[in-house]
Amino acid sequence: MFTLRQYVRNSVWVIKLLYFFLYSAIAAWSSYFYVFLEDDRALTGTQIGLIAAVQQINNIIFLPLWGMVSDRYGKRKVFLVLIGISVVLLYGFILNGSFWYYFLFMILFSALHNPVGALIDAFAINKSKEKYINTSYGQMRLWASVGWAFSSLLTGYLIESTSLSIIFVVASFFLLCTWLVTFFYVNKKREIRSTQAPSFKTLKNLLFEQKQLFYFFLIIMLFYILNSPTLNFINLYYKEIGASNTQIGYAFAVQALCELPFMFFSTHIINKFGIRRVLFATMVVASVRLMLYGFTTDPLVAISIGALHGITLGLFIVSVIEYTNYIVPQSQNSTGQTLMYTFLGVGMSVGNFLNGLWKDSFGLQYAMRIDSVLIIILLFAVYMVLFYRKGKQKIIMRVAHKKNV
Repeated sequence: MFTLRQYVRNSVWVIKLLYFFLYSAIAAWSSYFYVFLEDDRALTGTQIGLIAAVQQINNIIFLPLWGMVSDRYGKRKVFLVLIGISVVLLYGFILNGSFWYYFLFMILFSALHNPVGALIDAFAINKSKEKYINTSYGQMRLWASVGWAFSSLLTGYLIESTSLSIIFVVASFFLLCTWLVTFFYVNKKREIRSTQAPSFKTLKNLLFEQKQLFYFFLIIMLFYILNSPTLNFINLYYKEIGASNTQIGYAFAVQALCELPFMFFSTHIINKFGIRRVLFATMVVASVRLMLYGFTTDPLVAISIGALHGITLGLFIVSVIEYTNYIVPQSQNSTGQTLMYTFLGVGMSVGNFLNGLWKDSFGLQYAMRIDSVLIIILLFAVYMVLFYRKGKQKIIMRVAHKKNV
C-alpha cells in the first residue's frame, strides 16, 4: 500500500515541478544577465561575448564528466550537489568586479551549474520509459517553458521596482525550491547505473563507434553557432532596438509560452513526419526568424516574431534529445545527454563570441541577417547529409520509446 510520499515519488508531477522551478531559476538570471553586465557593470559587447563564450565552452570538459559521474554514482546525488552549490554561488555575481572577475567566476559557476539541465532531462527520459507512465518527455518538459514564462515576467517587474541585481536573488530562491523537491521526492531506487568508471575513453567509444551519432551532433553544433543570437544574446538585441526591461520580460514570456504546444505534441509531430524533416524544418524557420529580426526596429513586432521560438527551440530541442536517448544505451543516457549539450555548448560558445564582436562592429540586427544567410547555406549541406547519403546510414529515426522497440 502506497503512502502519500511514495505516490508523489512515482508521479510525473515531480518531474514537472522540477522543470518548473529549475527553468524559473535559469530564466530569472540568464534572461537579464548580459543586460546586467552591460548596464550595471559597463562591459563592452566583446567582453560580454567572451564571458558568454566561456559559459558554454566549459561544457566541453565538464558536461561529459558530470554525465559519466552521475551514470556511475547516481543522478539524484550529483544533481543535489550541483544545485546546492549553485544556490550559493549565484550571489557571487552581485559583487562589483571587473571583466576578469566575471570571466573567471563564470568558469567556476558554469562548471557546476551547466550540467543540471542535462541531468533533469535524464530524469524525464527515464520516467517516460516506465511501464505505467503515459506521458511523453515533451509533455513533461513543457513545464520548463511554463516556468520560464512565469519567471521572465516576474523578474522583469521586480527589476523595474528594484535593480538588476535582484535576478540572482530570485534565481537562488527557485534553485532552492528545486533542491527541496529533489531531496524529498525524487526516487533514487529506480536509477539504472553504469558499471563503467568515468573516463574519456567512454566518450570516445560512444562517439566514434556510432558515426551516426557523431554526424548528428556535428550538424546541431553548426546550427547553434548561427542560431545563437536568438538565445543568449536576444536580450541585448531588444535593448539595441529600444525595448524596456519589462518588454524584455514579455518577450521571453511569449517565447516560452509558444513552446508549450510544440512540447506537448512533439512526439506526435516527429512520429508523423520523421526526424529528418522536423529538424530541417526547424532550421528553415530559424533562418526566417533571424531575417525578420534583422529588419525589425519595433520592440512589439520583435516580440511577436518570438512566437517562432516554439519551433526553433522547443520542437528542435525535443527532437534532438529524443534521438540522442534512442541511440545511446540506457545505462549511459546521462553521458549521452550531457555529450549532446556539449556540442550545443560549443556551438553557442563560438556563436556568442562572434555576436559579441559583431555587436561592437555593426550591431546585432545586421549580425542576424548574416546568420540567416549562413543558415541557408548550411541547409544545403544538411540536406545532402540527411537525404542524399545513399548507401550509408542516414539519420532517419522516428521517435520510438525503447520499451516498444
